[in-house]
Amino acid sequence: MNFQSPQSQVVLSGHGLVKYYGSVVGLAGVDVAVRSGEALAVMGPSGNGKTTLLHVLAGILTPDQGEVWLGGERVDQLNDAGRTVLRRRRLGFVFQDNQLLAELPADENVALPLMVDGLSRHDAIGRARNTLAQVGLAAEVGRRPGELSGGQAQRVAIARALVGEPQVVFADEPTGALDAATGSQVIDLLVGAATYRGAAVVVVTHDNAVAARCNRTLQIVDGRVSDSAQFPVAVQSGPSGPSGPLGPFGPGVRQ
Repeated sequence: MNFQSPQSQVVLSGHGLVKYYGSVVGLAGVDVAVRSGEALAVMGPSGNGKTTLLHVLAGILTPDQGEVWLGGERVDQLNDAGRTVLRRRRLGFVFQDNQLLAELPADENVALPLMVDGLSRHDAIGRARNTLAQVGLAAEVGRRPGELSGGQAQRVAIARALVGEPQVVFADEPTGALDAATGSQVIDLLVGAATYRGAAVVVVTHDNAVAARCNRTLQIVDGRVSDSAQFPVAVQSGPSGPSGPLGPFGPGVRQ
C-alpha cells in the first residue's frame, strides 16, 4: 500500500463547490482536499461533474459558489490574468490527446511553457531535456509528435506538465487513447514522477486500473460526492527514488 502520512500538507482544496450550466447543475456542493505527494482519482458516470470539478480546482472555471485554495491562495477570487499565471507557474496538465504542437520537437514542446513565462531559450531547453531524460526519452528530444508512438507522446506531455515543478498535476483521461499495456506504463510514470517530486495528482478517469494506481478515489454522481466518497485503494509499489529498479520513478518507467 502507498498512503500519504497524515502529516502531509493539504496543497489543494475545494469547499462547497457549486457550478451551474444554465439550469443544469454541474457541481452541487463538493468538498475535496488533496495533500502534497498524493494521487487522487476522480471517477463517476459521464456527464456527472468529473471534468467540471477538475476545471474548477484548476482555475479554468470559477465556481458559482464555494472556495478553491491552492496553498494559501484563494484561486476563485483571482481575475482571469491571475488564474492564467497561476496555472502556468504552479500547475501542470496532461490531457487525453496530449495537446503537443505538431511542428515542434519534443524538447521545445516541453520548454514552451517555461519560455512563455520568461525563461531564456537556452535554460528552458536544458530543463526540458533533463525532464525528458527522467521520463525515459533522452534519445527522442529532437523528434516531433508525429514521429513518436502514442505512449512516447504522452510521456512528452507528462514531461511538459512536470518541467515547471508544479504543486499539482491535473490529468483528464490521460490513458484514454492508449492500449491497456501502454496506459498502465503511462499512469505509473505520471503518478510516480509527480509524487516523487512532491506534487499532488488529480486524475479524472473511467478506468478502474488507473484509479488503482492512486491513493484515493473520489466518486462523483450527479455533481455530488457519492456515499462511497473518498476511499483508499490498493496501489502498486510507489516511487523508489533515484536508484529504483526501473529508473527514478519506480514501476512502469522504461529508460
